[in-house]
Amino acid sequence: MKSFFNQLQRSVLWAALPGNFIALVMIWQSDLSIYLQALVSLLLILVVAINLYYLFDKLNEQFLSLANLVEALNAGDYTLRAKGATESSAFGDLVQQINRLADNLSTTRFEYKESQLLLAKLIKQIGVIIFACDENQKITLANPAAEHFFEKSESKLINHTLADLNLVELIDAPNNQLVMVANKQTKSRLHLYRDNFREAGKQHNLFILSDLESVLSHQEQKAWKDLVRVLSHEINNSLSPIISLTDTLNKISSNLPIDGEDKEDIQGGLTIIGERATRLKSFIQGYRQLATLPEPQKKPHDLAKIISRSTELLGYPCNLHLADNCMVEVDAAQLEQCLINLLKNAHEAAPQQTIDISLKQDTQQVAVEIRDLGAGISNPDNLFVPLYTTKKQGTGTGLALCRQIVLAHNGVISLSNHPESGCIATVVLPLS
Repeated sequence: MKSFFNQLQRSVLWAALPGNFIALVMIWQSDLSIYLQALVSLLLILVVAINLYYLFDKLNEQFLSLANLVEALNAGDYTLRAKGATESSAFGDLVQQINRLADNLSTTRFEYKESQLLLAKLIKQIGVIIFACDENQKITLANPAAEHFFEKSESKLINHTLADLNLVELIDAPNNQLVMVANKQTKSRLHLYRDNFREAGKQHNLFILSDLESVLSHQEQKAWKDLVRVLSHEINNSLSPIISLTDTLNKISSNLPIDGEDKEDIQGGLTIIGERATRLKSFIQGYRQLATLPEPQKKPHDLAKIISRSTELLGYPCNLHLADNCMVEVDAAQLEQCLINLLKNAHEAAPQQTIDISLKQDTQQVAVEIRDLGAGISNPDNLFVPLYTTKKQGTGTGLALCRQIVLAHNGVISLSNHPESGCIATVVLPLS
């Protein structure tokens, strides 16, 4: 800057010297007194010096103003603007460009903040689990879905590492694939999408876990409902006339002149056909219940009372460990049907043993655990698939109906073997 001002100073002096020199020569060649010549010369020199000082002071002031404006832009303050933009000069063009740069930076920052707010809103509202960790695998971000899944607030999650949450395997897990992720309640098969980003110059990992299994389960349930509805309709259309015809034929045969033994065989055969058709019709009714389960009519209920009513209805020996005043919004009739099915399974697994029932709740959800002391689950696959059963007299609708009821209440149901013995069925429901 000093070099620029020195060059400017020399240029101005060289421009002013010829005129001033001529003026001084003319003054000293005139007939004025020597005192007056000296006074006029001194005034001329002072005027030139004052003008030069004013010129350089004004230039210095303008450059300082622009320097302060650029410094404010660097500091992120885009509210200041320089004066002189209306001048039709090189300086005016410079001021216009700097002001235009400030306008562009201000607009860019405003759009950036808007996109950040939109992104933050999406992350909070989206139903998939999103969290990030730094290069030390410490959690730095978690959305509400992650808080709900891991049952910890974001302020508590960011103090944990992936190892604390048993998520270290996600670092090396294949991207865009299904992975098993466990929380306190159960293990879930989730779709993993992983990516990297940089923040404050440091590498971060972003994890997105979505519950595709729940979506597929709803589609699977719908497919099973459609299949069962069609099959039950067609079979019932055939069974009703068969039952009616066998009854009619049985009555007709009783009046026919047939020998006693043949008559008994005919009537016995018709009776068997009628009974089998009636039982098959009753069998089909069970599947119709699965296919025509209505939408739950949810109202606030004390879950402990629903559990107590279910155990009293069945009369099985049970050890109850129930929390007080556990209010949930559920369809009491449907949830009782679900608990009755689970209690029947527990009793059939170990008829002579007591069933342990516990009710646990936290700030967000409640979990009902029903544990039997039977042999446990030998094959956990297809437990909730309709028509699949391991029982001789089973229909394969009980657990499928339970799952349908729990999913309709935005809950989760799971069955697993207890570490000591038996099977434990867990129903997790969101609190009211």
